[in-house]
Amino acid sequence: MLNNGENLMVYNDFSDVPYIPYKILEEMLTDDSREVNDLWKLLKYATYDCLDKDDLTFDEKSDIIWRGESMEQDYTIFLKPLVGSSLDTAESQIQMRLFRYNTSPISRFDAIVTFEIDFLTNDKTCLVDNNGIICERTDLLVSKFLQVFNGRDIGVGILSYDRELARGCQDLLSIGNSKDIYGRSLVMALQYTCGNIGGGTCG
Repeated sequence: MLNNGENLMVYNDFSDVPYIPYKILEEMLTDDSREVNDLWKLLKYATYDCLDKDDLTFDEKSDIIWRGESMEQDYTIFLKPLVGSSLDTAESQIQMRLFRYNTSPISRFDAIVTFEIDFLTNDKTCLVDNNGIICERTDLLVSKFLQVFNGRDIGVGILSYDRELARGCQDLLSIGNSKDIYGRSLVMALQYTCGNIGGGTCG
């Protein structure tokens, strides 16, 4: 019997959608490529020479992921759009926030799901030495993230930066407090298909 109790037609039950942000994060934790290691260093170290630091260990990466602790300023990566704690240091103002932005159905078993990835920095930590070239930190974070995830299969679909897939795909310098924090919002999408009869889970 279907969970909706109505009929035996196949419908998308969206059962895996809440897990997708973590699946993206899991790819970051397990991928040992140069681009991913640079992403972690850009998020961990507030210094101009952050890319010259040693690669983070698995434990160091895990330690900057927020898991519901009350002291949010000790963490850098959040699977939510808002951070409630006062961000009173330059280090705490370097952040990545990853969350589902929108879901648009195509049919009863297909949908386009978009995700927003926000990268924030303090204006005093915004410049980074990248192979002898001065780069803006959030610009480099977006570039590295796209190098890793544009067109990547994350297990429930292929994450894409493609306006033909979703009009919302874009990168905007849209975050700031008009004082010392600013950031970019990157929107990516995937086509999610999960048709089940009887409420089973997708592959």
